[in-house]
Amino acid sequence: MSFRYLIIVLLAGQFSAQKISGRILTDKEGPVSDARIGVENENVGDITDHAGNYTIDITDIAKSKVVKVEISGYETFRMKLSDFLVLPDHTVLLKNKSIEIPNIDVISKKYITKNFGTKNSKRSYGGYNSDKPERLFREYAIKVKNNKRIKIKNINISLAYFSFEQPVAIIFDVQNSINDLPGESQVNETLKLTFTKDDIKNNTLSLDVSDKNIWIDQDFFVSFRVSEDFKGELYFGGNIFAFSKNTYYRNYFGEWQKYSSGEPSINVDVLMEK
Repeated sequence: MSFRYLIIVLLAGQFSAQKISGRILTDKEGPVSDARIGVENENVGDITDHAGNYTIDITDIAKSKVVKVEISGYETFRMKLSDFLVLPDHTVLLKNKSIEIPNIDVISKKYITKNFGTKNSKRSYGGYNSDKPERLFREYAIKVKNNKRIKIKNINISLAYFSFEQPVAIIFDVQNSINDLPGESQVNETLKLTFTKDDIKNNTLSLDVSDKNIWIDQDFFVSFRVSEDFKGELYFGGNIFAFSKNTYYRNYFGEWQKYSSGEPSINVDVLMEK
């Protein structure tokens, strides 16, 4: 291949690439960090920084696809890509979401504490490494089978190995089950845990959500992902020999994929009526 031809090929690739940048704000025009923006059912997207900025590469993406913005606590934004591209800018204004939570009489009823999920920090199951940026946008989820009225108290992750210097942020979510896959968020605000090494006790991270009033009476999913500015290594444990029926992952807004084996060490403490 001649040098001149190589230059032409490279320039053609640059001109054919299509990226769009913008900001994600609240309806009061404050920046929304850690929001996920991408194309529905495609493995392309980005996570907003502290100022709400994002850039996504839509090269070779059909204009009939749907741009989607999602973060717990806000209404999900959807717009056809062809319509999104002709906007004067690509700023997205999110509206606060309000989930009606019925009054629950916890005084006159007797509740017991239960734990659902897997606990194991001895074997590494999966995780994040900032030297492998393509994995930073992966989201993991477990399905919790349930048919009683329960209140979620804590979300826990058992860690097999970690190495980082700066504080790390993990974004959790609790979703209902739609077609046996993670569905709509069941919380009114972003469930974000920012921690240092000193916050890890017995290789376990815990987020107390007892004040969030998360009541569930059906099967549900618990998901988590790291913040876009993560630096270091964070690997969670799991039971790698189990046959997995309830473990899922996705990249950006790609389709949820089911793991065929193993279970990650994600578990929840709940209150359950006797």
